[in-house]
Amino acid sequence: MLNANASGATARRIVRTGVAIMVAAGMLAAAGCSARGSETGASSDASTTVKKFAIVTPEKEADHGWNQQGIWAAKDVATSLDIELDDNSNVGYDNTETILTQVADNGNDFIIAHASGFATVAARVAEATGVPTLVVDYEKNIPGTVASVTTEAQQGAYLAGVVAAKSTTTQKVGIVVSAEDLNWFRMSGGFAEGVYSVDPSIEVTIAYIGPAEYGDSAGGKNQASVLIAGGADVIIGMGDGATVGYLQAVETAPNVKYIATIGDVSEAVTNPDTVLTTVQWNFADTFTQAIKDVEDGSFGTATYSLTVENKGLTLQETDAFTDDITAAVKQATEDIASGKVTVTRATTKDQVQSIIDAKK
Repeated sequence: MLNANASGATARRIVRTGVAIMVAAGMLAAAGCSARGSETGASSDASTTVKKFAIVTPEKEADHGWNQQGIWAAKDVATSLDIELDDNSNVGYDNTETILTQVADNGNDFIIAHASGFATVAARVAEATGVPTLVVDYEKNIPGTVASVTTEAQQGAYLAGVVAAKSTTTQKVGIVVSAEDLNWFRMSGGFAEGVYSVDPSIEVTIAYIGPAEYGDSAGGKNQASVLIAGGADVIIGMGDGATVGYLQAVETAPNVKYIATIGDVSEAVTNPDTVLTTVQWNFADTFTQAIKDVEDGSFGTATYSLTVENKGLTLQETDAFTDDITAAVKQATEDIASGKVTVTRATTKDQVQSIIDAKK
């Protein structure tokens, strides 16, 4: 199933080029405020220069999702800023405190603890070692030590829901989720609202693999197959490693399209036409800004956020985008950015189901 192909490779290059452009844009924006390190414009008392930074992820880049996008962004930022990257991927969730402490002791000036499951431990290690650490969905920032990154993931999923509604021919679309995860709750609710914004008569169904089955590809295939058997011809999948199973189910069913979340799956499919779009989470600007903030002494004084408005959340355009779909996505993007549309930020499984059940 994991066959690389020319089209997939091209699509990946497009995504990576887009990330590189955003990194460059972020650097230009940062340059308008202050140069890196202690050269100029920094808070002199706390300024430092980040010469080496680390990213720590629970799974491999091959998850085609959360881990992939974080690792790609870190690599691109390292290249763009000419900083050494200490890549610690696929560390799992066991011995997290020991691993993060070792990473902090490995000469890193900044650490990205790239998993919400790392947050509490990562913050504790950051306070103990003094190495500034970016954590995910943490409850508080600690000036100079800990800063959190959050996402308005429901906004990106809303756009995907618009695309799904414009593409389904059976009037049935499905959501398959690997875990009872805050981000997946946000995206599931946002996706349903996006679908209903186009046509509230469309049937939206959801299936969960389990409470924390992020890497369960077999379970992913089973749950996606159930939704397809029920008539869904557009599936949005929320992985991480479970994504492989989702794609297996979609590619073995006729006339079913797939919407990916976070990562680029174009190299993981036999037929690229299977992929309708991807909700891309663009971390490069956030990582670049966080490094700048470490260097000027302001790290930990604000939370970073990926939104549709700041292009932290975007849709990957594919050949499946008709003029009608492109126009609908553009309008929805403008409506979210302007505040005309506010997408519900579901935080529980029950809230997601309430949104799905609340057709207008």
